[in-house]
Amino acid sequence: MALSQQKRREILFQLLFSHDFIEVDDDESNEFMMKEFFITRKAAREILQDVKVIASHMQDVDAKIAAYSKSYEFHRIPKIELNILRLAVYEMLYVPSLPPKVSIAEAIRLARKYSTAESSSFINAVLDAIFQTESKITDAGELEHELSIPVHSE
Repeated sequence: MALSQQKRREILFQLLFSHDFIEVDDDESNEFMMKEFFITRKAAREILQDVKVIASHMQDVDAKIAAYSKSYEFHRIPKIELNILRLAVYEMLYVPSLPPKVSIAEAIRLARKYSTAESSSFINAVLDAIFQTESKITDAGELEHELSIPVHSE
């Protein structure tokens, strides 16, 4: 049986969240995912690869979140909300086949499931600001993404 996109996204979120606290080797992660989420070895490997790809874009994704978070300074965003935002922003910027509104709706769903109603409002506000600013309607009526990532010098 194929893994639903919702379940895949939830597992991705949980792995991103866990990576904020502990590093685990690939074999251990695969075994854990297969046991806890009842998924195949192939699905576990694919999800782990997705986590690595998202991690490779983390600096740009975090910069985007920091630029659009008006309610909290970046370092004050709770880890649950931060990782929901990371997943959604990654999808919005780097997965053109997925409509941004789907990413936003799924992020709100994850926030309601794993956090609070207030956090879903915060996540919606940040993602909507990114969507409104980073996307524009072209003459052909198609959604076009601009990958302008602000560069912060320290």
